[in-house]
Amino acid sequence: MTLGVALAIAVAQGCENRDAQGLGPAPGTTATARPSSGATLSVDSLNTVGHSDSGLGPALGNPPAVDWPNRSYPDPAGGPTIQLHDGHSTDGGAPVTLSAVLPARYRDAPATLVVLRRVEGAVPVDLVQLYAFTGTAPTLIAGRASTANPEAGAVWRVENGALVREERVDRTGAVSSTRYTVRPDGSLEESWPGAGVSGSTN
Repeated sequence: MTLGVALAIAVAQGCENRDAQGLGPAPGTTATARPSSGATLSVDSLNTVGHSDSGLGPALGNPPAVDWPNRSYPDPAGGPTIQLHDGHSTDGGAPVTLSAVLPARYRDAPATLVVLRRVEGAVPVDLVQLYAFTGTAPTLIAGRASTANPEAGAVWRVENGALVREERVDRTGAVSSTRYTVRPDGSLEESWPGAGVSGSTN
């Protein structure tokens, strides 16, 4: 595991420990994914509020420990299994990095939201996955492939029953948000405030 990935995971877990003690997040605990191909974990624990009918909400306590930077993942877009080592893909295809790990709650049980970023030419694609746990083993609940803005940095957070990706373009200051909610059938739905809703996959 690289030092950067280990530190980012420690930051995310540290935020949860403070919340569990009623202390709130420590200053400077938000790490932002910049528009680059590095395996930077994006964690925003400052706005993990709300719990809607989707069953998705902020974490209560620590979920089971999982070595997210060193494991295999299914491809929500239907491609071959993705194997990560130190947060980076090891096969010869388009490069994939571990972009975000957010502890969460799904239907009042521990869960984790994992985002992988794949760069296909000039277009980055975020592979969003929701995991619940069977004992201490992660079980995939839903996954979705979502095109990202190649010029923007992204911050991820759990807010009002949804996973939110906020993208900001430093050059222009433009900000856009994408919301991912869990449908009753367990699939992920993608929407944009003020715009429409995209179809879902799982």
